[in-house]
Amino acid sequence: MNLQNQLNKQQGVASLFTALIILICITLVVLLTSKTVIMETKMTADNHRISQAVGSANYAMDLAYNYFDQGGLDQDGDDNLDTQADIDGDGTADSFSDLTLTSAPFTGLTANFTDVTQATSASLLFNNVPVDDPGGNGTRCVAVGTTADMKRGEIQATGFSDDGVATRTITQCVGPLNILADDGPDQPLVSRGNVAMTGSSSIINRYTNTTVWSGGTADLVNSVSMATYINGSPGIALTDAQLIDPDSTVNTELVSNKTLGNGLDIIDDDPSLAALTGEEFFTNFFNASSYEDVKNIAKDIGQYYLYAGADADPDLLQAELLGKGGLFWVEGTSVAEVQLANNNWDIGSSTTPVILVINGNFRITGGPNLYGLLYVIGKYTVAGTPTIIGSNIVEGTNTATGLPVTPPAVDGNGTLDLVYSPVFASDSDGLLPGLGAIIDGSWKDW
Repeated sequence: MNLQNQLNKQQGVASLFTALIILICITLVVLLTSKTVIMETKMTADNHRISQAVGSANYAMDLAYNYFDQGGLDQDGDDNLDTQADIDGDGTADSFSDLTLTSAPFTGLTANFTDVTQATSASLLFNNVPVDDPGGNGTRCVAVGTTADMKRGEIQATGFSDDGVATRTITQCVGPLNILADDGPDQPLVSRGNVAMTGSSSIINRYTNTTVWSGGTADLVNSVSMATYINGSPGIALTDAQLIDPDSTVNTELVSNKTLGNGLDIIDDDPSLAALTGEEFFTNFFNASSYEDVKNIAKDIGQYYLYAGADADPDLLQAELLGKGGLFWVEGTSVAEVQLANNNWDIGSSTTPVILVINGNFRITGGPNLYGLLYVIGKYTVAGTPTIIGSNIVEGTNTATGLPVTPPAVDGNGTLDLVYSPVFASDSDGLLPGLGAIIDGSWKDW
């Protein structure tokens, strides 16, 4: 009996021992689970921070590219970014100048998530130093032997999480979108068809010895007051202002007029031009495969204008052009002649020239001053007193039929002062607004 009681007592100890083992196991499981939860929480937090850093870096890159696209790496007074750094138009890019961006004054530099809105930040770096520049911290985006300019370089954007722990850096190469073939024409006036202006116009080219290039007959010198000029001081270095001076008595040599006839500066009846279709002629001067390619670029940058209906008004068109540079496409109609009528309005400038494409017939009845390239797809009539520094290209295509217009493609009895300038040369510092480009394959992140 005593033995039986002793055995019963020992059964309680076994139960206690078993419970203790189970409790220890549960504790270990809880500890391991807690550690896993902590690790997962840390990983989730890290992923969240990385997402914030990536988002702010991408935002900063977009901001920097949009800034670059409005005129190059170094601007003045065009953007709030100017107040954040020494972007002062001094001809020197802000290489390694850290542009710290916060939520003010830039609206939208806040990373918005589905659960909470948290403020992040980013820094920007512009670098246009050639890769072979000793001690200049060169960038892979500017080739060896290239002269630094404001039109190409590297953008580096570093994004930070809201607590500054996580960072992500991305870089891209940017450069000019070369919309014009060979940096634009080498002549002041190019026409696929006949040229027959009868006014008192003057055409000046102080850079090369050609003033007119046409696929048809150039009857410019039938007018008593019409004349063409080339550089009259070939052995003297002229200033930029002298090279584009519209005064035909300054550093020029008279080559063609009614008395002298067509000189060697006028190339006409050129079959290589006359044989081209309208679109072939167009793509001979533009790096594009069609009209639509260039038109779509103008639409993308918000510089497309439909000259029709209530908007078929010269004043409205000129108001749209004022203060702008870069590519501008004006879409005419087969019945509405596009016109510029007001006097002394400046279209484009020496620092922001315009590429103005008129898809239709075009008549100038006023005296605007245009700096850049004027391309007319239809017929071009000069009835006013315009001054154009740059080039005129006239395709002479009937937009309704696609066939050449009734000759001449260029006419009018107005006074045109046309002075050639290579305003779109690759060695110019300026970048046309809206014509910046991200270099394919240049994206890097780490």
